[in-house]
Amino acid sequence: MKDLSVYVLVSFIACVTPGSGVLYTVTNGLRGGLRTVLASPLGTTLGVGLMSLISATGLGALITSSPALYAGLQLVSAAVLFWLGWGSWNAGAVRLDKLGRLESNDSLTFSSIFKGALYVQASNVMLIVFLLSLMPQFISPEDDYVSRVTLLSVLFVGICFLVHLGYSAIAAVARKWLAGPNFSLWLNRVSGALFWLLGLSVIWNALFNR
Repeated sequence: MKDLSVYVLVSFIACVTPGSGVLYTVTNGLRGGLRTVLASPLGTTLGVGLMSLISATGLGALITSSPALYAGLQLVSAAVLFWLGWGSWNAGAVRLDKLGRLESNDSLTFSSIFKGALYVQASNVMLIVFLLSLMPQFISPEDDYVSRVTLLSVLFVGICFLVHLGYSAIAAVARKWLAGPNFSLWLNRVSGALFWLLGLSVIWNALFNR
């Protein structure tokens, strides 16, 4: 059985590296505070779990073997990023230190953050490619495939959950020192622009790096 310490290290680096999922988690940690600190990590965990399942069942191999299908899924991923960017850009400025209990008409709910995080990860086809390139290195012919790939998937999903929980908690605490409405508006604009840039990079890869 191959040493899993390298797998854990590579998985941690992959999860902690800033990307669309990390950006989404940090943004909503700052905006929602401790009341929604678990929303994005849980949504991210479910999304990553689904993508791990796709990779493990071999559907990922089908996707990567079909350039047209892969490019189409990349465009769907880009559309999700543009949608998230639009939402962030148009979000109103708020005083982060004055946010009280969630009202029924408040769009920043636990459910909305959870669903957004799920969509971000479930549309990230690069995650499939990453897992397909990473997992085989830690699966030996003598291993029971189902148990081995289950262990690898659980480890990767668990690491992602802990990383995003850390990001979310740090952001939720930091909001106490970044409480003014000007920062809130700046955060919305910057995160919206970053989501759009990520979406453009996905489109570029889909159209020109095939």
